[in-house]
Amino acid sequence: MKLVKFMLLGILAGALAGCRSTKVEEAPAVVVAGHGKAAFTVGEKLYETDFSSSEGWVVQVEQKGEPGKEWIRFGDHMLDLCMPARGCTAWLTKKFQGPIAIVYQVKCPLEWIDGDAIQARDINNFWHCSHPGDAEKIFDAELYHGGFGSYSKMQGYYASTGGGAHEGNHTTRFRRYPREVDGKPYPHIALNDRDDQEGYLITPGAWHTVQLVACNGLVQYIVDGKVVYEIKEGDSIDIETPDKGKVTKPYSLKEFPAYVEGYFGFRLVRTHHQYRNLKIYRLDPK
Repeated sequence: MKLVKFMLLGILAGALAGCRSTKVEEAPAVVVAGHGKAAFTVGEKLYETDFSSSEGWVVQVEQKGEPGKEWIRFGDHMLDLCMPARGCTAWLTKKFQGPIAIVYQVKCPLEWIDGDAIQARDINNFWHCSHPGDAEKIFDAELYHGGFGSYSKMQGYYASTGGGAHEGNHTTRFRRYPREVDGKPYPHIALNDRDDQEGYLITPGAWHTVQLVACNGLVQYIVDGKVVYEIKEGDSIDIETPDKGKVTKPYSLKEFPAYVEGYFGFRLVRTHHQYRNLKIYRLDPK
């Protein structure tokens, strides 16, 4: 019975996730939606990759759990990260300045490794991120080491889409970092009103298109063409206070200055993600 169960699950996973293939799918275009329609037009392409090489990437892996089951693979037109028991952040080491849109595709395959289920957990993103006072220290393994909490001190934007199949992991959120300063909790923008909403969760085994925008204070998180979160000056926002409380007030660039440069990273915890068709564009403000 157990063998049959594994076979059926394997067939399902294969049908949903598909096999690794050298076929290159057409890259998604930048979506101009929501506040973006009045804010910018799409300019030149600044960067693209087929993930044929690890050059230009720093992958920070949390040092916990049993080693040997995780993998980091570049090739076949994708970045393949499998972290069954650990947290991981893959940073692109190219810094981008000014208004940009980042667009890529991601899939969370369904599968088993050594009899253990790999959950389709949430998709996470960092962009326009840097270490305060010295941007490049974001790659310092002593400061940032793959554990999620280690990133609370950096500057930048974060957004996530909850894993549709994982019980208790239905958080779809946006935050402006830092979340702590000098080791203490710090007030920050924290939006979570998409939590537990079926239309804002990933579909395991399916490719999703993610778009991240930073444009002179306008910040957007768009998935499959749908605006999940966006903020511009004057919008009502929720601020998480040091005691984990919430204050709602207008978004002020004086209080929360726009981040105008930094680094982009893929983030995952205890799951398997495949990434392809990463492209970054300059945005021309209107």
